[in-house]
Amino acid sequence: MNPDELPMADPGREEMAREIFPLDVSPEEYAAREAHHWLCFSFDDYRYSDPRLTQWIQRLGDILFRRNGAPSVEDLRTKFLSPDEAAAIEEEIKARGEAEF
Repeated sequence: MNPDELPMADPGREEMAREIFPLDVSPEEYAAREAHHWLCFSFDDYRYSDPRLTQWIQRLGDILFRRNGAPSVEDLRTKFLSPDEAAAIEEEIKARGEAEF
């Protein structure tokens, strides 16, 4: 869906998005480091007053849901994380007994 066709986020969701998502880090690196913390994700169901925030969140959604040719989280971990960082994430996932997106 074209982001321009999405409903506007309400002020509370927009404020939360601004607090959660670090625009100074790429969505790819954020996904590599943080995807395992997201059990569900709906921020990409909305657009935001800042087009840059909308674009960033849409890209993250593409990565999390493997849309539009986005790379896998595993590939991004290989690219952005040290082997120790990636192993620590894998251990955290195993300890929770959860699967990823």
